[in-house]
Amino acid sequence: MIQMQNRKSCYCAFCKNTRKVYSNKHMSLSGIVGMVLLSYVMTYAIWHQPDIRGLIIMGTLLMVGESATQLRWRQSMVCQHCGFDPVIYVRSPELAGAKIKDFMRTRSERPEYLLKPALNLPARRASAENTQPRGENLSLRG
Repeated sequence: MIQMQNRKSCYCAFCKNTRKVYSNKHMSLSGIVGMVLLSYVMTYAIWHQPDIRGLIIMGTLLMVGESATQLRWRQSMVCQHCGFDPVIYVRSPELAGAKIKDFMRTRSERPEYLLKPALNLPARRASAENTQPRGENLSLRG
């Protein structure tokens, strides 16, 4: 229930569909405190008293919790409708475009996408080399 509060609604920058993403990339303070308390309880259950070996349990739980939080955040960044990944786009727009093309190819081949509504993808504009410059044939004389 607490994890659902970390999600926020936003729009995909490519297909403009609504989606939900996790807002926290790292564990919150309450998650860290929870892991420390869990490690204390596990240490007490195993050795029947507080023990220095419980620090190993605590370190392991904190590493697993932080890894799971970062993986959850990273997975939520990829749009489920078009495959756009803003993290990859910041690093390399060409690679992000290739990932979208692969996703669209997969979407057209897989049967679970047949009944989903069509995407409202942005129209592709003509390159500047193939079009004439604007205003070249205009005359302001009456």
